[in-house]
Amino acid sequence: MLDWQCLLFVPVGADRHLESAIRHRPDAVILDLEDAIAPDGKQKARQDLARFQARLAEAGIDCAVRVNSPLGMMAADIQAVDPATAQALILPKCEGRRQIENAVELAGGNIGIIALVETPRGVEGTALLADTPGLAGLMLGSEDLSAALGVHPDRGVLEWPAARLAMAAAGRGLLAIGFPGSIANFRDLELYRRQIERARHLGMNAVAAIHPAQIPVIRDALAPDESEAAWARKVLSCLEASAGGPVFALDGLMIDAPVIARARRIVARVG
Repeated sequence: MLDWQCLLFVPVGADRHLESAIRHRPDAVILDLEDAIAPDGKQKARQDLARFQARLAEAGIDCAVRVNSPLGMMAADIQAVDPATAQALILPKCEGRRQIENAVELAGGNIGIIALVETPRGVEGTALLADTPGLAGLMLGSEDLSAALGVHPDRGVLEWPAARLAMAAAGRGLLAIGFPGSIANFRDLELYRRQIERARHLGMNAVAAIHPAQIPVIRDALAPDESEAAWARKVLSCLEASAGGPVFALDGLMIDAPVIARARRIVARVG
């Protein structure tokens, strides 16, 4: 299972952005061959990809590669990926299992696949996507999905897709990347923080940034707050002291196995 919280997009070929990403040390860098690369620059980007992967490996930072969606372009992109220094492939506009299965086959089954859900049909089929062998994560494409719906990404419409994606991911032990808001916002960081905190409460557990300024906000917003951490520690402390077994009362609430499991997850994330 991929254990990432903070990812950062970097266009392949943008050396200055790559070095900036390395300085800010996200959990993983997404080397982008798709939206960030003009059609006439795709082949050059593929030629640069191995060099970018090697630089990340040298810096000790994990690597994901966002490939293009059409099958021919996807095949060319995956052929350019060095599987020894890539932990994941990100597949845009996933709407069915076939695209994931194609990527798994092209990659030889050696790299985790993250399905980027950014269309209404993709949202409808989230559970089917999550059941596909080889999948390591689901990612919400907030900008494309909002454009397809004809709405603003910051007006609440993305909460239901985010919750649906988080539910599908949690049930299968997958990474759930994204939040209900615009990924393009890197100036109003207080709004950005609130949106990521909302994502955490919906069950999302990772965010992909487009700007280094977003990285500390992501880390802080995804971490349990002090009151949650204190509650979780108190639950586990009372569990150790409980003579009545794994069910006990605490501050007027019944504490049983599911509540204890939640407390353990909170303490693990704080640690």
